[in-house]
Amino acid sequence: MINYSEYIILTVSDNDKIINIIKESFKDEVQSYLIIPAAISGDVFDIIEDQKPDIILLDIDYGDDTKGLDLLMDLRGFELSMEIPVLVMSSNNKDIERAVMFGAGDFLRVPFDRLELTVRVKSLLSLFKLIEGITGQAEDLARQSSELEKKNTQLEIEKNKTDELLQNILPYEIAEQLKNKGQVKAKKYRMVTIMFTDFKDFTKISSELEPEVIIKELGVYFKKFDEITENHFIEKIKTIGDAYMCVGGLPLRNKSNPIDIVLAAMEIQQFMKDYNALRKAKGHTVWELRLGIHTGKVVAGVIGTKKFAYDIWGDAVNTASRLETAGEPGKINISGETYEYIKDYFICTYRGKIPAKNKGEIDMYFVEGLKNKYREDDDPIKPNEKFQEKLAEF
Repeated sequence: MINYSEYIILTVSDNDKIINIIKESFKDEVQSYLIIPAAISGDVFDIIEDQKPDIILLDIDYGDDTKGLDLLMDLRGFELSMEIPVLVMSSNNKDIERAVMFGAGDFLRVPFDRLELTVRVKSLLSLFKLIEGITGQAEDLARQSSELEKKNTQLEIEKNKTDELLQNILPYEIAEQLKNKGQVKAKKYRMVTIMFTDFKDFTKISSELEPEVIIKELGVYFKKFDEITENHFIEKIKTIGDAYMCVGGLPLRNKSNPIDIVLAAMEIQQFMKDYNALRKAKGHTVWELRLGIHTGKVVAGVIGTKKFAYDIWGDAVNTASRLETAGEPGKINISGETYEYIKDYFICTYRGKIPAKNKGEIDMYFVEGLKNKYREDDDPIKPNEKFQEKLAEF
């Protein structure tokens, strides 16, 4: 039974009504919960450092303004708060999807009632403590295994199952670190390349199809995306709804990640083109894909309350998401930063400085294909031996 008497709840919102509802919800348990309010633009990080809250309730409901989401990303990248569970509150489903993608542990749709609020908060706190307990138990099991020779065979079987499960959830290197050390420290990466994809008009398309059909179709696309990215040593981070997110250059660092990601992006869009031709011939709805790529710095680590998840945070993640939003169906939209790394090998068309939400104007380019001297059989997406030799130098 968890002792709630020392739980501190940091409530971040500029909406006095929400603050009051939260305080009112826990008024009968004032000895168990301490509610600390803070404004979105206030000294949130100072409060975290001073008070060390057990959970953060974050209001991200700001219409077209994404300062709540931006704060969430900052919280996930801040060393003292990256492991604190965050429950977001919003009336906007798209904002909720993005919040989950950016590391929120749970969410509440506004308006919400007091009972749902208290249940969600207590559940998130319980699950977070449960994960800590499971990690501790794994360490105890490793110490005890040497003393239980008679159960070695069964323990080995169970260990293999655990390893397989971890490796299905986490990158191999991260799973090994978690298994051997019981924890994974967050790491900073100076140069990775992030790719976001999103289907055009997915909400409209999904409203016209049965749920089983939607799941089946997404499965076809995402399975192929997985195959392509794995072939280019790219780490899939997550899928949320119809969005797919992956990154090159971690957990194993390399300098070829901008090229790896662009090669994968070309294969993905070629697959979309070929598959859509088959769908169109059968009279089926065509799904079009936007794709955005950016190269920059991130922080990566393992988080989660309901399950372990390997995730990344940083301004580069937000920029890559904006590149996807500003892209066009069937195209590969890259930032100026990514362009500088790949310009010697790929034909790119400069789009100019394109406005991006909360990012100002960003230099953007469309990737058209490999340069002629690096193509195999004049195929714009198929690299020749000369290109492979160049890539090997990285």
